[in-house]
Amino acid sequence: MKYDTILTSTASILTERGKDYGDPNICFGRIAKLASVFFERQVTEYEIAMIMHFVKLGRIMESPHKVDNWQDLVNYDAFAGHFATEAQKAVEPEDVGLKGVSFPSSVSHFATKRSPKAASAPAELHRSGAAISEDALRQAMDAVSAELDVVEN
Repeated sequence: MKYDTILTSTASILTERGKDYGDPNICFGRIAKLASVFFERQVTEYEIAMIMHFVKLGRIMESPHKVDNWQDLVNYDAFAGHFATEAQKAVEPEDVGLKGVSFPSSVSHFATKRSPKAASAPAELHRSGAAISEDALRQAMDAVSAELDVVEN
């Protein structure tokens, strides 16, 4: 399948899945709340989208020719981008050209405090207030590695 067809069909899948699963902000919010209880710390919608990205990568490793996996990966990356940029607007509006713009209180929950360990993580892990902690990333990667029987060197 050509790249433009993957992108076009991905948008239609997003619409179809939206009918089944509802608004992504609500759905990812629910998942984040459930994960927060399990991990006993605040988990963000951004982190959930990134974990789903990793799930899709794991599936692509097994079935690289399955178009559905690539379409889902594009959608999860779009969700992650949405949550990351919304969090950035809530934390540092001037960085996204929105200095002086007032944001509704509904986006304030995107601005999360970083754990001390996350603060020392590489910069790419915490460019916005909705940073994925190093511990959470390590846990997710360990779970994927265990499922795929990956042996670390």
